[in-house]
Amino acid sequence: MFYLGIDVGKFSHSLCLIDEVGRHYIWQINNDKSGFESLRKKLADLNLVSSSNLLIGMEATGHYFLNIYDFLLSLGLPSDNIALLNPLQVKSFRNTNLRGAKSDNVDAEQIAILLQFGNFDRCNVATDSIMNLRELTRLKSDLTANLGNLKRKMIAVIDRIFPEFAKIFQNKFGLTVVALLTDYQTPEEFATLSLEQLTALVKGLSKRGVNQDKIQKLHDAARNSIGISFGQESFKIELSILLMQLKSLEGQIDFLEDKIMTMADEFKSPIFTIPGIGKTTGAAILAEIGDISHFDSAIKLIAFAGLDPKLKSSGTYQGRTPISKRGSKYLRNALWYSAMVLCRVDDKFKKQYQERKKLGKSHRYAVTAAANKLTKIVYHVLKNNCVYDAKLS
Repeated sequence: MFYLGIDVGKFSHSLCLIDEVGRHYIWQINNDKSGFESLRKKLADLNLVSSSNLLIGMEATGHYFLNIYDFLLSLGLPSDNIALLNPLQVKSFRNTNLRGAKSDNVDAEQIAILLQFGNFDRCNVATDSIMNLRELTRLKSDLTANLGNLKRKMIAVIDRIFPEFAKIFQNKFGLTVVALLTDYQTPEEFATLSLEQLTALVKGLSKRGVNQDKIQKLHDAARNSIGISFGQESFKIELSILLMQLKSLEGQIDFLEDKIMTMADEFKSPIFTIPGIGKTTGAAILAEIGDISHFDSAIKLIAFAGLDPKLKSSGTYQGRTPISKRGSKYLRNALWYSAMVLCRVDDKFKKQYQERKKLGKSHRYAVTAAANKLTKIVYHVLKNNCVYDAKLS
């Protein structure tokens, strides 16, 4: 048996081949077409292309491994003979080197030796429809996080130039508010409008109408604002740019949501029968899990989501037991927010949530416990390809 360890990089890859008699061969290839072709030629010279006598391993970290992984599959190598390794396990194995040596060549050699030992865990790589869904759900999650940061920046600017404005409108980023701030940003600019002009402006922008009391409060606040007067020009420019970014991001997120929902419908998964799991969160959960058969138990799925407890104890000392937060943060977030909804809409989950709160547990603790339980339900539904049964909760 031959073992090929690959330490992937942005510009080049280090490789170590251990042959049948235990000899180590270490070399590098460029991360381009010529480098991949030189690897194909070397494997062909050893009669290892499409061979079941070769086991290849690399860390499933970042995204640089995807190109060489796809290339190896295109050579006809069986996917079972290409092991995508958990980076944490590779790091732990590397630390067994007493000399503490660290280089790309050493890392490639350590991966090859790990393959030779055989005691390793594989990571899953999504392809085709799952890959498409995963990329879009992750992008939507990242853009949503960016949107939250953008809104916080906008509030910080408004609080300085017109602090009374945010107190008047409950939805600080509604269509009416955004439209108002696009043309009028400082209290001085709002103060140029009479009450009648302001009323006509606001009601013309609002589809559902705005209470006259709010318009009166805005009119009065503009004339009695404590907003700073210096640096207004720069704050106005900053707010204008942030507003443009807000509109752009919201449009991109809406576009992605439509695409994700269309893709999710094609899966016809029973996961959407579980209360609290909507189309977009359900799609994120499906995309991150991939093939449920890769998980032998619900406990392993919980660990993959990073919802498993991280024990801290020594002798008589017993520390806090937070969740590990290892694995897929996207899966963990989707399960957590679905569990939060579930604690509102499902009687059993609501009761358990309230009981934990009565015991003095925090909201986060109670929802995390619910997310752990929800993960077990998700595993059961996907593993058995069955619709949700209330008895499961």
